[in-house]
Amino acid sequence: MHVVADASPLRYLILIGHIDLLPTLFTQIIIPHAVLGELQRAQTPPVVRRWCNTCLSGVSCARPSSPLPPD
Repeated sequence: MHVVADASPLRYLILIGHIDLLPTLFTQIIIPHAVLGELQRAQTPPVVRRWCNTCLSGVSCARPSSPLPPD
């Protein structure tokens, strides 16, 4: 199953140390570019910004109008 992620769930999963749950629940995680930008703002907690810079494996960035790839 694919999921398009919003900033708040990602942010809080990172903050509580459970971002690793997403790959166990979904085969592909898609983050719109605007959401990624929101997670990288200066006022975002450093742990979240670090995740954006280092742990994007298994996560795709896509435009919201892009169709999901077939299963």
